Amino acid sequence: MPRNVIHPNSTVADGAQLGDDCEIGPFCYVGEHVKLGDRCKLHSHVVLAGHSTIGDDCEFFPFCSIGHKTQDLKYAGEISFVEIGARSVIREYVTVNSATAGGNTTAVGDDCLIQSYCHIAHECNLGNHVIMSSGAMLSGHVEVGDFAVIGGHAGVVQFVRIGTMAMVGGYSKLAQDVLPYCIADGIPAVLRIVNKIGMERNGISPETCKIVSSVFKKLIQSGLSIEVAVDEIAGEYPECIEAKKMIDFALHSERGLARPKAKPSK
Repeated sequence: MPRNVIHPNSTVADGAQLGDDCEIGPFCYVGEHVKLGDRCKLHSHVVLAGHSTIGDDCEFFPFCSIGHKTQDLKYAGEISFVEIGARSVIREYVTVNSATAGGNTTAVGDDCLIQSYCHIAHECNLGNHVIMSSGAMLSGHVEVGDFAVIGGHAGVVQFVRIGTMAMVGGYSKLAQDVLPYCIADGIPAVLRIVNKIGMERNGISPETCKIVSSVFKKLIQSGLSIEVAVDEIAGEYPECIEAKKMIDFALHSERGLARPKAKPSK
């Protein structure tokens, strides 16, 4: 029969819902509104608080804090949520805050790896297979696409979007959006090149990688306005799903793309 193993020095509050075959190590706390999926493992000194829902097969390392109230000073005590998908790994000293607005959610998808000392603030929304390297910090309302990678100690400003299979270099300060399939780096971070290795690792064909590179050059390096570049790309690659994702992302960028400043003409 399935059973849970709970160390006697840990506290599971009345009302908490635990799945089957969970393992809760010493000095952990699971709050009354927490829902924990099957086969989750809390190593030790883990805090799961607030209205947090955790998927199956997740692993939590010492001193991480999940679901406590937002650090946003606008918070007025409403009920808000945290959701973490299945098979995600949360390493040491990670903090994931609940949303600010009542009914809203801070979300981490399936199969994510959130390494030590990372911070995920209120109303952030991470897709699946996201990797945050140690010390990376997300301000509120940041959106991160599937298979994106955020380098160590990078800082991301509020409302920034990081696209599918994009990468942010370590120690970067990111204040504008990163196109899908591209790499941003620097202080301030700007788009540098396409993420060819990331695309290859995730099964994107060489032919599609070449199209993505062409789209990147048109949107970022050509000097054309976004609107003109998008029109040309749509005409050249009407059937390419990746090109469509890039131009749709560009058209809906509220903070603007992290494009390098134009070089002054001689």
